[in-house]
Amino acid sequence: MIKALFIRGMLYYDGVSAVEYEWIKALKGRVSYDYALLDPDKSVPEKEAAVKELGCQIYPLRYESSSSLASHKNRERVLRDFLAQRHYDVVHIDTDLLSRYDVAKVAREAGVKKVIIHSHNAMRDLHGIQKIPLVAKLERHLIGKYATDLAACSKEAAKWLFSSKDQAKVRIIHNGIDRAQYTFSKERRQNLRASLGISDDTLVLGNIGRLAEQKNQLFLLDIFKEVTKLTKAKLILIGSGDKEAEIRSKIAKEELTDQVILVKATNQVPDYLFAMDVFVMPSLYEGLPMTLLEAQTSGLPCVISDVISAEMDFPGLIKRVKLTTSPAEWAKVVTDTANKSTFDRKQEAQVLTKIGYDNQESAEQVYQMYVGESK
Repeated sequence: MIKALFIRGMLYYDGVSAVEYEWIKALKGRVSYDYALLDPDKSVPEKEAAVKELGCQIYPLRYESSSSLASHKNRERVLRDFLAQRHYDVVHIDTDLLSRYDVAKVAREAGVKKVIIHSHNAMRDLHGIQKIPLVAKLERHLIGKYATDLAACSKEAAKWLFSSKDQAKVRIIHNGIDRAQYTFSKERRQNLRASLGISDDTLVLGNIGRLAEQKNQLFLLDIFKEVTKLTKAKLILIGSGDKEAEIRSKIAKEELTDQVILVKATNQVPDYLFAMDVFVMPSLYEGLPMTLLEAQTSGLPCVISDVISAEMDFPGLIKRVKLTTSPAEWAKVVTDTANKSTFDRKQEAQVLTKIGYDNQESAEQVYQMYVGESK
């Protein structure tokens, strides 16, 4: 039995937590997983409970972070003490942060044989000293130095986190999901729409993700405002984050309170996807967004920004629009896409395995990385 440790900031209703859950479930009996959380107070109890039910131990690691330098030093000290008391065969670091090289460094110094840095996003904003090109270059170099293995959910995510000289070493392991969970159900669609008071003739737009600048929901509200000029519509926004207050304020200002349904992070994601008619994702950047994969598996046509990777497109379900395009033009694409949708939503789930994003396949690739030689 391989003993593996995920080192994360927190467990949340995000794509990475969902992917890890699938790996834990699929590899049960071959890999024993634990979690070390560096920002544990932001975790969601339901997510912690879910992995505990699968046998994972969760260890909250707390440290002072009054400055960037202090954060690095204190994080290293706390993690070093933790790893000195326990044995792990694998440390698996799912991240999009350049600064996580220090976690890999400590794990290597603690004698962990397999230390993986796994990139799950692309084009993350740089902050503070990392805005200096030489600093970012150095941190990418240090990631390659201290990690024994590099992995990424997409080519774009690999290019973002790892240096150009390390690209050949990166394993592309696509995020996988449970196909059965997202196979369309007309009955569940009707039940949820009825519970939300949504009539059959209402066009329902949807978006799932952190309420954050990256996800661009403020611009989505501009798009939705234009959609309401064209047809009877509602918008379902699922998530929470630092832009929530600003989003709520804009909803009120634009007099959209009765038409926008805000939902905190939820375990009912499949039902909400079934209830939607079009998934709209005008993100400023993404790695390989799990919510987009889930939406397509549920048979939803998706209108997304042109910066999002095409690696996991289902044939005929994706329409890309430039971020510089006006909200009115976005709205026209959204309504046209909804009006032209004539496919069988239930059948779309079959595409998941064909394009290589099935959870079982993804988990097997992770296992082979654990037992195989480092590149």
